[in-house]
Amino acid sequence: MLCFEEGGYDETTTALIAKRAGIAVGTLYGYFENKRDILLEVVDHTLGEVSDLVVEQLDPAVWRGRDPRDVVRTLIDTIFHIQTVRPGTQRVIYERYFKDDAFHDLVEARQLPVREAIVRFLEGVGPGHGLRALDRQAAALAIYNTVQWNATQAIMSFTGAPAAIDAAAREAADMIDRYLFA
Repeated sequence: MLCFEEGGYDETTTALIAKRAGIAVGTLYGYFENKRDILLEVVDHTLGEVSDLVVEQLDPAVWRGRDPRDVVRTLIDTIFHIQTVRPGTQRVIYERYFKDDAFHDLVEARQLPVREAIVRFLEGVGPGHGLRALDRQAAALAIYNTVQWNATQAIMSFTGAPAAIDAAAREAADMIDRYLFA
């Protein structure tokens, strides 16, 4: 992924990837047909890790007995900080997302379980915790997109400024908290 992050998709070659990996180009072609397939594999793995983490944290068995507001705040903070590990990854994903249907479809497929987990979380919270009446499917889409976009923008805008990223995460969590809870 570093090759793509540093040089962008168009400037990255399979020869560069093989050199960075310390293998021959022929060996690389034994596993992947082209650089697009390499990037798809890496993006799928990266998005899968994040998606799995979010889905796990939204599982009622994990958060039941805790204040749902704390769960939301912790999860949003986690999403923001996961992206600080590989900030260039988001740039490359969005670059390809709008140019290549396979990337678009992959991102959408990885987002779906997260949105479904958000719906289950909202159903599990229910009105007993002050959750306001809302269309859960629409809310899940709005929450996911809001958090993801704000996290991406914070990382890209505040690279090297952890306090600013922390502040943006807190503000996003506060915004979602106000949206969800009366």
